[in-house]
Amino acid sequence: MNSYGYEQIAAEYYDAFHKTCRNFDVATKAALATHPVQIAGAGLVLEVGCGRGRAGEFLGIPEERIIQLDVTREMLALEPREKSILRIHADATSVPIFDAQFEYVVGFLIDPFIGLAFFAEAYRLLKPGGILVATTPSAEWGFALRGRVDADAASTARFITKKKETVEVPSTLVPVRRIEEMLLFSGFHEIETYSQALPAGTAPISPDVETAAIRARVDLHDLPLIDLIKAVKRP
Repeated sequence: MNSYGYEQIAAEYYDAFHKTCRNFDVATKAALATHPVQIAGAGLVLEVGCGRGRAGEFLGIPEERIIQLDVTREMLALEPREKSILRIHADATSVPIFDAQFEYVVGFLIDPFIGLAFFAEAYRLLKPGGILVATTPSAEWGFALRGRVDADAASTARFITKKKETVEVPSTLVPVRRIEEMLLFSGFHEIETYSQALPAGTAPISPDVETAAIRARVDLHDLPLIDLIKAVKRP
């Protein structure tokens, strides 16, 4: 089972040293504040690519409803972490759980596995009327940073560790229109996508955000940093 290389950075992934990740956190909170997700009072929630868990922090979901899933054992073992009723070591595109078990499938920064395979799997796992909530790095930001214009090309994200080592992990940048097309193809409806820039007053700001804004020739607080995705499985 491919762990995407995250085992090499798991121990420091949530550290303030990784400014781009922390800027993603700020943008995620801003997006959810502007476009809140109303969480129903019952039903299981699957958090994919969970790391140490963010469903409680970002969506206020109680631990007794959450099942956490990650392909990287080191991420699943991180402490401290959000509590859950179960942790599963599995790929988000091939989950060893029966169909239609969840009211929500949620994931924050799903770029390592975003694509038709994941969206189809999320649709299978959701109950009729269930909701997918996810974020992914904005293609506008990522293409500007990477100097790429190939909208369908898979690429990688680069982490520089505290030891000055370079670790590359999969990170597929998908424009919003293409995301919406894949969700429709997978069977979802009531699809909503929102782009969120880094809010003014954020500090510190990642050099990757500053560089992308310079290359895109826009103010860094106007450049979309993450995309928020909401979609509903047909009843």
